[in-house]
Amino acid sequence: MMATKDRRREVRLASSDDELLTEAAGILGVTVSEFLLERALSDAADIVDAHRSVILSEEDLTKFLAALDAPVGPPEELVGQMRRARSLKRVD
Repeated sequence: MMATKDRRREVRLASSDDELLTEAAGILGVTVSEFLLERALSDAADIVDAHRSVILSEEDLTKFLAALDAPVGPPEELVGQMRRARSLKRVD
């Protein structure tokens, strides 16, 4: 089933860019809109996939999982700053 096209986007471009897009679409036998939409959606899917995935080697995966399983404590620098900080008094 094809999704309903209920949105519109517009783009401003130089005449030379328009001519290039028109020629490329003509070579492929599609409209400029079809050409732009197909290319944009393909690139968008690749970009989103690349930012949603993390690929690790076996060694890096082992280190990553070990880091997730390791106990978590406050950074020593933060603990030192907290010990040196003045106590605040409550004022009502």
